[in-house]
Amino acid sequence: MIIYKAKHWLPAIWHFHTGPTAKGLVQRLIAVAVYVIILTVVELNYVDLRLKDTPSSFLQAMGILLSLLLIFRTNTAYDRFYEGRQAWGVLVNNCRNLAIFFNAVLPPEDSGNREFFAKTISNFPFALKNHLRDMSTLDELDITEEGEKRDLSNFDHLPAGVSNQLWVKTEHLYRLGHFSESQHINLNQYLTSLMDVCGICERIKSTPIPFSYSLFIKLFITLYVGVLPFTVIDVYGYLTIPAVLLTSYILIGLEMIGEEIEDPFGLERNDLPLNQLSQLIRVNVHDILQMYLPHVEKQAAKPGFTIMT
Repeated sequence: MIIYKAKHWLPAIWHFHTGPTAKGLVQRLIAVAVYVIILTVVELNYVDLRLKDTPSSFLQAMGILLSLLLIFRTNTAYDRFYEGRQAWGVLVNNCRNLAIFFNAVLPPEDSGNREFFAKTISNFPFALKNHLRDMSTLDELDITEEGEKRDLSNFDHLPAGVSNQLWVKTEHLYRLGHFSESQHINLNQYLTSLMDVCGICERIKSTPIPFSYSLFIKLFITLYVGVLPFTVIDVYGYLTIPAVLLTSYILIGLEMIGEEIEDPFGLERNDLPLNQLSQLIRVNVHDILQMYLPHVEKQAAKPGFTIMT
């Protein structure tokens, strides 16, 4: 995710135009430019194809309809992006609450269980992040007990594997009398919420905007850009070329931005900073349980430490 200051316009514009979305936009604009240049030259010098009798209200009506479609597109994409951020915000809070609970319940000298919960709770966001990115690696997970990584490798659903470890350990401690029954009930709510967050993220990832909507918006933009030169060339002449390119830049750019942010868990520049959020959880949980991390790991959890691309 690009970390930027909202008041700095020029750096923000620069960062946008150095990303893969902007490069893909330029490729599409080149195709539009070739089309408009050929059409303009042919119409002004060889064959008169201008739609002289087309009322201006027709183009205005098409523009209004297209704007409504693009508003729907961008709102839908941002809703998905923001819902994903809300889900990860809930995950941050619940992991902190779990750590606070275990810190209050476990004796200060019980370093074994404290280390287990600090590492296992911290493993969940990393497991969820990799799961959402279709990565099955265990390299970012901490080893808590002998053979645990081998056990996790048997899980196709890695977040469920980490959650399973937490449930098994807490049930074992409950049977040993470390928690009261009321504490056990409250703890179950926090443990259940981990997989609830996972389910929300999976729903966002696996349910993109319906194909018919996406296809129709792309088709409408193509038709609008294709018809636009015929209706304005009589007034603009050769200025039709920059006018159509500017219009295409706005319309195609909005559609491509919507495509980029509708899956907020990927590795594109405008996706959620899941690496940073996962590291933030790790630092907070270890601090609460008094299992302190090196300074460099704490720095990696701070906003602005890196620009994630």
